[in-house]
Formats: sequence, C-alpha cells, structure tokens
Amino acid sequence: MQLGSLADVITALTAIGALIAAILGAKHAGRLFAVEARRDESTAARERQSQASQVFAWVASRIVDDEAKAYGAVVVNSSEQAIYDVTVRVTGASGAERRPIELTILPPGAYYLEESAEAYAWEFASRLRSFDEEIRPVTKSKKRTIAGMRFRDSSNLTWTRDETGILVSGAS
Repeated sequence: MQLGSLADVITALTAIGALIAAILGAKHAGRLFAVEARRDESTAARERQSQASQVFAWVASRIVDDEAKAYGAVVVNSSEQAIYDVTVRVTGASGAERRPIELTILPPGAYYLEESAEAYAWEFASRLRSFDEEIRPVTKSKKRTIAGMRFRDSSNLTWTRDETGILVSGAS
C-alpha cells in the first residue's frame, strides 16, 4: 500500500463520517425545531384565547324575600379590555329560546340583564354589584339555560361558546 493512497482512504472515511454526523445532527435539529414550533404555536393559541376565556354568561334570578322575583342573565367580561358585538342566546321558562341579548360593547365587569316583556325582551345591562338584592345563579334548571354566545374580542377575533361552555375561535 502506498502512503498517498492510505491518506486518501482515511480522508474519504473521515469525510463520510462527517457527512453521517451532519445528517444525524440535521435530523436532531429538525426534531427540536418541530418541538419548539409546537410549543410556540401552543403559546400563541393561549395568548389569542386569553381574553376570550374570560368571557362567559349564566342564567340568574333576582331574589327578594327569599323568592325568585325575576329571571335574567349575567354576562361577564373578566378581562381588562372591552369585547364587542356580543350575542347571548338564552332559553326561558318553557325551554324555548328567547330573543337574544345583543350588546354592541361589553366593558370589563359582570352585568345582569333581566327578562322583560318589552320589545327588546331584556332590560338594560346593570353592574351586578349595583343590586341590593341577591342575584342567584340558576344551576339546576334544564329549561332556563344559556344556549350559546358569540362575541368579538379586542384583537378582532370572533369567538363562540356553545351550550356546554366550550369556547371556539372563528365560528360563525
């Protein structure tokens, strides 16, 4: 064996080894990148949903002398920014849907809207804490429920909650 050809073989083997190491390193880097990309997407999804997850509603009754004197809905925006184009679908005592609650804007806070026989079917929204009477959640009725809600957050994303409270982005 000649010295030149042995050096050529060693150089070729070294180059092949370096190529294999580079391929394995690239595969490993690709897997790490995919993990990081999924983590970043998950973080971004949580950030997109952060305001929407703080918006919800429930059916309530206004209690006077330990009796339910009126029924309505509590709509809550626990975030620090207003939400827009709010529609809350509510079922009444018969289980049929009433005319929906429609609000152009809902500032941060908890608001009670009482059922009304008037044209709009709901009284004006009042801060929950402004009532002297107890506003009690209706938790056992199968007929008086929130049938769903839809709103637009401060990032202009549209959200819906179904009758079970599940939050979905972009639904119509």
